[in-house]
Amino acid sequence: MAEQKAKPYVKLASTLVLVGMGLFALERYGLSQFKSSHLDGTLLSLLVVTPLVLVAGGALVFVVGRMRRL
Repeated sequence: MAEQKAKPYVKLASTLVLVGMGLFALERYGLSQFKSSHLDGTLLSLLVVTPLVLVAGGALVFVVGRMRRL
């Protein structure tokens, strides 16, 4: 049987989601370790928003790629 390769949009979407989830886990670990220190508001906002944007971007890439294949 022919080997099935992952479509490029699936690879991109899964990479974005994995990186976003990895950053989220790293952020949760880092913030639990730095309870006593003060982080700048801008940096804290970037730590929270970046993983969410990556996961949402991965979902959007998957949905748009799936719709274009129909």
